[in-house]
Amino acid sequence: MKSGIYSGEVMHRRTVPVRHAFRYPIAIFALDLDELPELDRRLRWFSVNRPNLIAFHDHDHLDGGPGNTKAKVLAFLRTHGVELDGGPITLVTQCRMFGYVFNPVSFYYCHRPNGRLQCVVAEVNNTFGERYLYLLSDDVRTGDNAAGGYRRYAARKVMHVSPFVSMDARYEFRFAPVGDRLSVFMTEYEHGQRFFAAYLRGRRTALTDGALAWLMLRYPLLTLRIIGAIHWQALRLYLKGAPFHHQPAASPEQVGQQQGMRALAKEIGG
Repeated sequence: MKSGIYSGEVMHRRTVPVRHAFRYPIAIFALDLDELPELDRRLRWFSVNRPNLIAFHDHDHLDGGPGNTKAKVLAFLRTHGVELDGGPITLVTQCRMFGYVFNPVSFYYCHRPNGRLQCVVAEVNNTFGERYLYLLSDDVRTGDNAAGGYRRYAARKVMHVSPFVSMDARYEFRFAPVGDRLSVFMTEYEHGQRFFAAYLRGRRTALTDGALAWLMLRYPLLTLRIIGAIHWQALRLYLKGAPFHHQPAASPEQVGQQQGMRALAKEIGG
């Protein structure tokens, strides 16, 4: 099985106009989307599109509706001229625990049949119920840093996320290959100045019933803790006097993508 669980930590560090940093232990799933039916059959504590202690639901991603997640990702990629020709997609994400999940960001690692990483889709959610997919591709972004298999990408911010960051911002990502270890590093620039860095690191464990039992014992309120930590750190930033930005209207890119995703879902029968 290619799917697994990564246990490690997440870190955020802001340097201007106020200094603020934190880190938390975390566990996160890496799901080969082709393996979901087998995982649903084989695992006692994990289900797909039905209730369980831990569950993956298609409607927690992409257009927010039912339908095969991989089929929707492939359809999204085709609209941008990207073909995987049957290659696998690994989704790094949180699953529902005790019925609840909130994913600030999930990553779809999209591979060619020979295992080469073709692109990454970063699925960003904010606490206002909005979602945007950033296509991170060698062809349209900053390129491939071949040393160590790392990939580097950049994207202009088009969806409001934090009330302490303006829309005049861009992201830069660095991804290591998904293997025994997981490593994602992100920096953010506002008004052309680097002000924020974050990383997600973890070590892989096979996805078994034993690993799921350990996960529930070690992180029993993991998904609730994520949303709680977001609001707690926001309060700390507010008390430190970080500039506050109210939620703007959805950008034209957001509106266009939402309409396009709904149309794709209908086209493939979602």
